[in-house]
Amino acid sequence: MRDQGYTVLDADILAREVTQPGSFGLEALVQVFGKDILKNNVELDRGLLARRIFDDEKSRRVVERITHPLIQWRAAQEIKRHGDQGEQIIFYDAALIFEKGLQGKFFKILVVHCPAETQIRRLVERDKISPEQAQKRLLAQMPIVEKIPLADYLVDNGGSLADTKKQVATVIEAIKNSM
Repeated sequence: MRDQGYTVLDADILAREVTQPGSFGLEALVQVFGKDILKNNVELDRGLLARRIFDDEKSRRVVERITHPLIQWRAAQEIKRHGDQGEQIIFYDAALIFEKGLQGKFFKILVVHCPAETQIRRLVERDKISPEQAQKRLLAQMPIVEKIPLADYLVDNGGSLADTKKQVATVIEAIKNSM
C-alpha cells in the first residue's frame, strides 16, 4: 500500500508514540507496573512488558485499557490530518480491530492472513522471540479464521511477495471503485 503511495497508519508505531519517555501513557504504565518496566529508568522496556502481558491476561487487559484509547486518539488525529490534506484512502494497520469493536469506524476492513505456522515463524524472526512466545501473542488475538468472514477484503500473504502485491493492487482498485 505504501509502495503505491497510500498512507498506512500503523497502530504499533502509534503505540510507541503514546508510550515514549515523558508521555502520559508511559507515566500511567509506570504507575501501575512500577519502574521495573523501564530501560535505563527512562524508556519502556517493550520486551519485558510484552513477556509480562502475554504471560498474564490481567496485565494485558490493564495495558490495553491504558494504551488503546491513546492509540485511537492518535490514529484519529492522523486520519484527520491526512484527510485535511485531501487523501481519500488511508489505511490503518491494527491487529485488534474486531477484538476492540472498532470495525464500525472504518469504511472497509481488509484482513491480511497466512497460515499460523507462517505467522509464528515470522514473529520469531522479526521480534527475536521463542516460538512459545509467538504462540502466546497469537492466542491473545481473535483467531484469524474468525476474522476472515468479517472482512470486506482478504489478502493471503502466505505466498510470494509478488502474489501479495498483486492481491493488494486488486483490493485497492476495488476500494477505489466502491467510493
